[in-house]
Amino acid sequence: MPNEMGINMSKKTRIAAANMAVDPRDIEGNISKMEKLIDRASKSSIDLIVFPEQSVTGYGTKGMTLFSAEDKLFFQQHAEPIPDGPTVKRFIRKAKEAELYICFGMTELDEERFNVTYNTVVLVGPEGYVGKTRKVHLPLCERLIHMPGSEYPVFETAIGKIGIEVCFDKCFPEVARSLALKGAEIILGPTAWPNITKSEDDPDHKASLVFSQARALENMVVFVESNQCGAPYGGFSRVLGPNPGQILAQAGFEEGLAIAELDVRAEINHARMVSMGGSDLLRDRMPFTYGALAEESPYGIYCRS
Repeated sequence: MPNEMGINMSKKTRIAAANMAVDPRDIEGNISKMEKLIDRASKSSIDLIVFPEQSVTGYGTKGMTLFSAEDKLFFQQHAEPIPDGPTVKRFIRKAKEAELYICFGMTELDEERFNVTYNTVVLVGPEGYVGKTRKVHLPLCERLIHMPGSEYPVFETAIGKIGIEVCFDKCFPEVARSLALKGAEIILGPTAWPNITKSEDDPDHKASLVFSQARALENMVVFVESNQCGAPYGGFSRVLGPNPGQILAQAGFEEGLAIAELDVRAEINHARMVSMGGSDLLRDRMPFTYGALAEESPYGIYCRS
């Protein structure tokens, strides 16, 4: 069984980030593994468990570095509407039974447009369906398989205001900033981030760590990252706090749960009133000096205002 890793802070909200090996062709096996981890989390009084990007359907047999017509067909055949599809309904039942929030990735079917799918992350809880976020920034060959999303919603829950960004979205600071400005206290980052060398010196691994810590610190929010593990993925699922250098829990390369317990609002209040000399990085923004960033970009059609 996976090991539990992390540190305990004074009570409040208990969060688990799952390091999970996902089979790109075994949907029932993936869901069964997730349900077992949810049962473990429930016994440990976890309030929120976060699973990786595409934890239900997998991220494709070749990742997204190479286009695969077989993968595209698989996604289309197994995409489901949200929230009315069988997988979301199954996790709603599980969330009610386990009395916790569950965040997971799957392939969404667009019911209005033929053969259109999205890489989507869903949030359910004891109250039922909470909401979904479609991945906006699609790297490499993923843009040949899925359509991008276009919104950054924030969801009101019993454990705080939650926003979601999906994997490559974290490379763009505007995403997390948009969520923070809408009031998000916890940002969830399900991902399938690679680590080809299986080393902490791997360049992609280092980039992933820096991006996540930057998103937590620059917005002074809790950032929960759940990554796939096993080749070619890098694991290191983490719970990051809003204060400088706060790694509250961290897994390694193997399957497991990174578990942290913290008072979310107390940590955010400390970050914004005490840390960094009392500099609140949201309050101290000077947006009137920034201009229309998208319009000024040299990258043309890829930048939208």
